[in-house]
Amino acid sequence: MRTLQHIRRCAFTAAVLGIALPAALAQSAAPEFPAEAVALTPETLKGLNGRKFVGTRMDGTGWTMDFGPDDYFRLAYRRGGTGAGPGGGIFDGTVRLDGTKLCQDMRKALESRCNEVRLKGNELFYQRGSNGEIVVLTAQ
Repeated sequence: MRTLQHIRRCAFTAAVLGIALPAALAQSAAPEFPAEAVALTPETLKGLNGRKFVGTRMDGTGWTMDFGPDDYFRLAYRRGGTGAGPGGGIFDGTVRLDGTKLCQDMRKALESRCNEVRLKGNELFYQRGSNGEIVVLTAQ
């Protein structure tokens, strides 16, 4: 599993040795949202109702995000793939906006989590709070 610190160390070593890094590693070291991606608004959040987004984190954990009516939200994850299953689970609850952040009030969590999220066409860009990684999820 590549951590942000490990990636930064590799990037520094590569720079010292004059080695070009793959774009994916360079992006992970300094995550940024695409310039054309826009923050969610109450209208765009409502527009996500009934939509499913699928993507994979850097560590290979697959995510499936479902947005339902009445601000319902479901995140299924599985190591090595998408959806719930062995090595995975499901979080569900409601979502709300706090400025530009999408806050998830999950039923099984003690506190809410708020993350920067951007939307560009059929792609949702979700910035993880734990390491800053931006997970790209595509509408299905």
